[in-house]
Amino acid sequence: MEPSDNYTYELIPDRLKQKIIGAYVNSGGSESLNPIDRVGFFVMGDGSQLNLITIDTQDSATDVNRRGIIAGSSTGGEGSRREFAALHSQYAAVQRLVSEIMSEMQRSRHENQRELQKIQAILKRVMMQPAVRLDAPSHVVVYPEKRVARLSKRPKLWHEFQFGNGGLKPAKDFTPVERGANKFAFSRRKVFWDIVATLICSGYTSDTAIDKIYAVYGRQLPVSSILTALRADRRQGGHASLRL
Repeated sequence: MEPSDNYTYELIPDRLKQKIIGAYVNSGGSESLNPIDRVGFFVMGDGSQLNLITIDTQDSATDVNRRGIIAGSSTGGEGSRREFAALHSQYAAVQRLVSEIMSEMQRSRHENQRELQKIQAILKRVMMQPAVRLDAPSHVVVYPEKRVARLSKRPKLWHEFQFGNGGLKPAKDFTPVERGANKFAFSRRKVFWDIVATLICSGYTSDTAIDKIYAVYGRQLPVSSILTALRADRRQGGHASLRL
């Protein structure tokens, strides 16, 4: 045991010290004994990189220290003995670290093998299951959808022109022959389509262009009446509110 004189200087406040000693005595300890184990260490390193190496206190280290003492007595004294003991402790720490790494690698290897075995078992079960195999044709010919070129009786005029109503062909894609087959309806509605297309080209959207036409002729009028008014105004150069 260390002499008590080595601990007479104040490390912590006296009040806290007495509280710790009282708790230690109450738990069965002796005030005359120091329960703290002191561990020797050796400072090694180069330049600003310093390492504190704990000197092993096991039996193996004792044997090494004994040999170090014998060798040190003839070559360099206490410093050489401590350095030799520190090197041995460092070597033992490296051995323990290598042993832990090898154990971890072995454990990981076993886990990987188990996972691979599970995957192989699943693949075998899948391969053993019967499956229906369909022979796909060597080539698939996709024919374009043929849409009827006919104007609807109750149209949404602009939608009919752009996309077609009820699955019919858009009016903008009509061929001259198809226009001739729908000559009466096509010619009546074309004046509306032309005005909307002109407004869109000037920056309007299709909805705002249609609203502008309704604002001029009135929403209460049926479509046929608006088309008649548009045709009449076109003969006079168009309605003033729809000119650009």
